[in-house]
Amino acid sequence: MAENIAKPGKMITIYGVNGIGKSTQIALLVDKLIKKGYKVRRLKYPIYDLESEGPIINKYLRDPEYREKNPMTTHELQKLYAQNRERFEPTLKKYLEDGEIAIVEDYTFTGIVWGMVWGGDPDYLKEINRELYKEDLAILMDGERFMGAIEANHRNETDSSRIDQCRKIFLQLADDYGCVTVNANQTVEKVAADIWDIVSNTLEREE
Repeated sequence: MAENIAKPGKMITIYGVNGIGKSTQIALLVDKLIKKGYKVRRLKYPIYDLESEGPIINKYLRDPEYREKNPMTTHELQKLYAQNRERFEPTLKKYLEDGEIAIVEDYTFTGIVWGMVWGGDPDYLKEINRELYKEDLAILMDGERFMGAIEANHRNETDSSRIDQCRKIFLQLADDYGCVTVNANQTVEKVAADIWDIVSNTLEREE
């Protein structure tokens, strides 16, 4: 599974801490690609409606009472994330084989980083994600998060110290995971322009 299949489509992943503006930039990128004539598929991991892991992850992240009644270790939780990615992989590959550009919010790098934030063993986290499909382009949006985007009760959004740690690990490992870094604290338009330059150059090289 680790080898990328021959395909006309591309998988482009946007990474960054929670509340950094990923969803906004992905929406702008998808719109730009559609206007340029590309077939585009927007995805966000984890796939919450994908049984059996998706609904469990969603509830664990957003429901404090559920977390208290159903405690999980970091490794147990991250294993669910990896299984969710693996279970969705045949669908992802079908999109790519059909020539679609998959614009993805968060993927394996996110799991590894957040797993480390919560005390997981880096070697274990890398191993459970090792055989998953590799994206064609990874972009890391780096900067101070926008406080208005914080989701109440979300396990990964209400603790600023963990967000800061997450950002540091993303930056420390960005080169290892082939990420191109973009300054997310510019204007929305400038961030979008920087991302488009990276994406368009990648697509043009493949045409």
